[in-house]
Amino acid sequence: MPVRAPRPRTGTAAPPSAAARPSPRPGTLRRAVAFLAAASAVVAGMTGLVGGLTSQAATTTTTMWSSTTVPKVPADADRSSVEIGTVFSTSTAGSVTALRFYGTSANVGPHVGTLWDAQGRALATATFATTTSSGWRQAALSKPVNLVVGQGYTVSYRAPQGRYAGDHGVFSSGRTVRNGSLTASAGVYTYGSGRPTQTYQGSAYYVDVAFSTGTPVAARPTTAAPTATPKPTTAPTTPTPTTAPAMTGWPTAANTGVPTGTTLSPYTGPCTITAAGTVIDAKTISCSLDIRASGVKITRSLINGTVGTGENTTGYSFSISDSEVRIGAREGTGVGAVNFTATRVHVNGGNRSMHCYRDCVIQDSYVHGQYRDDTGRMHESGIRMGSGATIRHNSITCDAPDVPPDAGCSAGLTGYGDFAPVRNNVVEKNLFKATTGGFCAYGGSSQGKPYSSQTSGIVFRDNVFERGPSGRCGFYGPITSFDTRLSGNIWSGNVWSDGGTVAASN
Repeated sequence: MPVRAPRPRTGTAAPPSAAARPSPRPGTLRRAVAFLAAASAVVAGMTGLVGGLTSQAATTTTTMWSSTTVPKVPADADRSSVEIGTVFSTSTAGSVTALRFYGTSANVGPHVGTLWDAQGRALATATFATTTSSGWRQAALSKPVNLVVGQGYTVSYRAPQGRYAGDHGVFSSGRTVRNGSLTASAGVYTYGSGRPTQTYQGSAYYVDVAFSTGTPVAARPTTAAPTATPKPTTAPTTPTPTTAPAMTGWPTAANTGVPTGTTLSPYTGPCTITAAGTVIDAKTISCSLDIRASGVKITRSLINGTVGTGENTTGYSFSISDSEVRIGAREGTGVGAVNFTATRVHVNGGNRSMHCYRDCVIQDSYVHGQYRDDTGRMHESGIRMGSGATIRHNSITCDAPDVPPDAGCSAGLTGYGDFAPVRNNVVEKNLFKATTGGFCAYGGSSQGKPYSSQTSGIVFRDNVFERGPSGRCGFYGPITSFDTRLSGNIWSGNVWSDGGTVAASN
């Protein structure tokens, strides 16, 4: 009889059984701003001296965690074979020379580490020496791997018998681990093969790299030798691009949010925006923005709060791009609810990341990290759709823990027929990451709901559903309450992350 593999967790509590789990409740490449900053060798030729003196930039090796770091939980109770790792990026050009992780005698090998790029391609592997001692273990790469500034990478290793190190909350609410030029943004895992991408309660699994900033970095290839360029008589200006390059790979914390290299200054304007056409760029905003004007534009900013228009407002609109919204460990919706466009936005915290009540576009964004509701009452989700939503090429999950009697995730994407009709929505080319909820998506036609019979024009097309520990994305399945018999509802080209076809659930 198959046994449901547990997800990585800390502590010794066993995962809930299917019988004990609550029934489903009704109801994160960064646009690379990559300026390479490698130190050049300085050659000093001195006339009259025997020979020449050459000085080279000193090699500096950095890790995300120091060798004195000891996890609070050095050996989790999980005994399943699992690939666990860390998502990270660098702000300085350099090379990974070795892989490392924290282990104890309980974490039995053999252990093979892998360095992955943002597209899930293995860049290098290394085999760790067998040891029974506790502490940081390191394996050198046969050849250093050059990294690109601002691009997301994952370093991982296979723990064939579990018992890995792991602590909850290290990456919760958008927190990161930074040391020198390295920034770790998420702990990830997979019980399958390939690059790990799933997260759980902001956990860190203490997988690391040795990163050298003194190793020469290969130059970009050129098609022809450059010709001499006349010295300009006036200083050149760099035009600001009107559109960002197309995103490569799934949205993650590494390729959404504030671009690397952006300098933020405190926002001193009003929290209630009433001036049409207001532009907010490169700011740290320490309040929730209430949009009561049209054409408001928010770019390259960190919002410690929420931003939105009310559900029943008219005449107000805004766009938000290349920004991070940190709702915090509290009730709240990060971005909503009518007449808005969100592009390359990273949202974490709150009980709902985004809400498109009416007429919005959500694209190339990453939503996750909803908070633990200790009141036991919040039905949480990544994105909630109402009417007129285009939800395209996002990474969507809800990963909040269940709290009795009724708190936790309904689904990554919810369409509730309780409050208004769910209709005319296009949901395409998204990655539905495994959720702690019953399903990864609700289609909006739950039987018995006041408006479920009015559901129409819902298109689920070319989405990818990630298998969770249950093997079904959500605890019970990928999608529920989606009826292809209703007018205009279309289910087409939706697949599992391992390539299998996903069937719609009526």
